[in-house]
Amino acid sequence: MIKDVCLAAAHMLGREDEADALSAGDAETCGKYLRLYNLVVSEIAEEYRRGDYDVPPAGADLSEDEAKFYGISARVLAYGVAAECAVTEGLDVAEMWDTRYKSSIALAPRRPVRIRARRFV
Repeated sequence: MIKDVCLAAAHMLGREDEADALSAGDAETCGKYLRLYNLVVSEIAEEYRRGDYDVPPAGADLSEDEAKFYGISARVLAYGVAAECAVTEGLDVAEMWDTRYKSSIALAPRRPVRIRARRFV
């Protein structure tokens, strides 16, 4: 679920108060993390072309299943949410989480590409 990804991101950042607020369903905290999650999903779908989506799959609430991308785990999504949170709030660990997220995306397996053999006439 999206909530699990957001909880993992809050724990990665050491934000136990926000993790507790997410678990309790605090509207402001849930809205904040849902926006961060949607930014990450949009970036993966558009920039990294990981999904078969015409429109990036945005989550409407935290109880939905997370978006499925080929080779991208929920943990990588959590890295992205943590990176977005750290960058937007100007945290000292922003560069570390951004690097970890982008490295994870780069190392994730991609769909195999098949090129049909051609015959020369």
